Parts: sequence; C-alpha cells; structure tokens
Amino acid sequence: MAQVDVFSLAAAITALLLAAGLLIAYAINRNLTSFGWWAGAFALLALSLATVTMRLGVPAVWVKWLSWGSFYAATCLVAYGLHRSGDTRANPLARMVAGGVLFVAIATALTVLNAAPHYWMLFGPIPVLVFMVWSAALVFRAGSWGYGLTMVFGIVAIAIRSIFHPGGFSRLLNPPPPPPPVLRGGFAPASNPGAGIPLQQPPPTARGLFDLAPPPGPRPPVEHALTITLITLAALLVLAIALVLRNVMAELNRMRERSTTDAMTGLLNRVTFEEAAALRLGETGLRPVCAILFDIDHFKRINDTAGHAAGDQVIARLGQLLREMSLTHGISARIGGEEFAVILAGSDLAAARLYAEAIRSGLSSADFGDAVGWGVTMSAGIAIHQPGETLHGLMGRADEALYAAKAAGRDRVVVASDATAAAHRPGRAANRVASG
Repeated sequence: MAQVDVFSLAAAITALLLAAGLLIAYAINRNLTSFGWWAGAFALLALSLATVTMRLGVPAVWVKWLSWGSFYAATCLVAYGLHRSGDTRANPLARMVAGGVLFVAIATALTVLNAAPHYWMLFGPIPVLVFMVWSAALVFRAGSWGYGLTMVFGIVAIAIRSIFHPGGFSRLLNPPPPPPPVLRGGFAPASNPGAGIPLQQPPPTARGLFDLAPPPGPRPPVEHALTITLITLAALLVLAIALVLRNVMAELNRMRERSTTDAMTGLLNRVTFEEAAALRLGETGLRPVCAILFDIDHFKRINDTAGHAAGDQVIARLGQLLREMSLTHGISARIGGEEFAVILAGSDLAAARLYAEAIRSGLSSADFGDAVGWGVTMSAGIAIHQPGETLHGLMGRADEALYAAKAAGRDRVVVASDATAAAHRPGRAANRVASG
C-alpha cells in the first residue's frame, strides 16, 4: 500500500492547478508561448512532488527514479521553453544533456549501492542545482538580472530543502536510534506470547512545527516536513509567478506597441502621433515647435512598376532614417501610406530645415538594388507653431508647404512661409492624390 506525505500531496495538487491555469491562459492567447512550456513543467513538478516521499509496501527504486527524473525534466522544460520563446539567448540543450548524464550516474550509483531514502533526498537534487547554477551564470552574463536573481532564490531554496529535510542531510548526521531490545519469553500486554516485552520504553518526544528531526521508531512514518515543504513550494511559486508576470508584461508591452506603432516602420501611428504631438505643444512654453511632413515622390509609380514589395522597402528605409536621426525632443510617425510626420520641439525653422534636408538626401542616396530602377526622392513641408495655434492648424500649414514642394517639382523642402498662393489652390487634396 502506498504512503504519501500529506504536504507533498498538497504541493503536487497546487502544481497541477498552476499547470491547468497556465494551459488555459495559453489556449486563450497563443502568443503566450512560454505558458505552454510552463504548464508542462508544472505537471512534471506535480509528479515529482507526489512521489518524492512515497513509500510502497515493497522496495521500489523506480519511484525514486521517477520522482527525481521528473524534477530534473521540469527544470529542463522551463529552460528550453524560455529559449524557444526568445526570453533567453543561450541554447540549453548542451546543459540539459550534461545534467541528464549526471542524473543517470547519481541515480545508478544510489540504486547499485541500495542507498537509503535519505541519500536520495540529499543527492537527488544535485543535477537540478548544477543545471540551474550553470544557467544562472549565463543569464547574469547576458544582463538579465531579474531572471538571474529569481533563479538564485530557487537554487537556495532547493539546497535548503535538500540539506535540512528530515529525510536528507539531517537524517544522515542524526540517524534514528536502533529499536530497544526485547525480553524473549514474556507476554506482551496484548497477550501475544511471541511479541516480547521491551526492557525500556522510549520516552515520548515533544514535537513542534519547526522540529526537523525524523519521527522516532524503527520504521518511521512518512516525514511531515511542513516547514521545509512550504519553503520549497513558496520558492517554486515565487519563481513561477515572477517569470509568468514577466511574460505577461512583455506580451502587454507588445500589444501596446502594436496598437500605438506602425508595424512596418516602428514609428508611431497617426492616432498616437496626434495625442503625443498635442501634449508636446502644451509643454513647450516659449520654445519653438516645428512640424514637418514628408511624402515619397511618385510612390504610386513605385508600387505599379516595381511592385508593392519594393514600395514597402522604400517605406521601411524612410522609417529607418527617421528613427536613426530622431532628436531628443522629436516625435516621428507614419500617418499615411507614404506620408510621414515629425514634431521638433525646441527647433526653429533653420534647424528644422537642416533636419528635413538630411532626411531627404538620405533617402535619395539610398540604394534599393534592382527593386527600384530609378532614384527615389521625396518632398517635405515645414511649419513653425504660432502662438495660440492648434495642432490641426499647424499640421494644415505644413501640409500646404508640402503641396507647394510637390507643385514646384518635388525632391525639395519648402517652409510654410514660402508656400504662398500655390498652397491654397482649390482641389489641392485631389491634385496631390493624382500627382503622387
């Protein structure tokens, strides 16, 4: 008949519940790829916790192999899952194989030597500790201090459990006393002639919550290591929650970025740009603020002649230029198909014009290979913010300057003060669409 420690069983049930919760979260949102690996790891951990203190009526070494093998497999699954999801850069396969060889060697030695259960409790976690220490060193070297410190906490907790567990190192240093001799030939209180009467009854031992000594008796019951089990479970939960929250926050950040940025260029989208630009206008005070609108010349011709892939390549290159040359107080965005906008706080018209010319020349000198068979150019319009002017008014004047640049032959930068009557022609928007 199997005998299991009640606290180990409770910990196993908790691990199973965590595995189920992570699996449900992964089923709801498949982008949380590491949750699937964590669910499998907690299922293996539940198997390990349920069997680590299991006793059967007959010796069963395979239970120890199953328990500590599941523990090591759970650790490997977490490490490999984090690598596959991109949270860690170092491939853990070599460490997994090395730790697996170490586990097989230790388990084989304990089996051949017919080691007592407390030796398994002491030496069983060694492959896990070696694997985690090795992994933590690589994580710290990569600069992931939060994940590394969490791993160190788990290493310390596992080591404490192995050393101070009643079935581990403390049992090795303080083995249970041998059973008292019995007087043959007497009669036991139950009138069993063959039972014998002990010469001296062992005195009762007071036991408390923090008592780490094994229970008395020739064959003590399964250890009720409440304190150590709770420490271990708390360490595992802290490790799991820390990494799960890290993945959740990363996914939330990715979702926020997808909702606020343009996927092709990495710049802000139109809605986010308007919100950020309005806030920037309210914060500038007396400092000058300039708005710049960029538009790729003959973009429709690029798509129609060279293909949409070439058009996407041109857009991505312009977005890269805006990111690389972004200023401290600048806000860059893709606000249309081939139209980009920049807000420069603290820059006058001269500085804004130099910036726009640098972007224009950077795109015209870009090499797109065989994708586009001619030099790609763009036009730009600049306007400086006037006192009391709204963002809509500022962007409207920059748009008029951009149209003037298009009307003047493209591939140039025009400031709003230079865009006079040509900027107010009727049907300007329709003409811009037709002219590209």
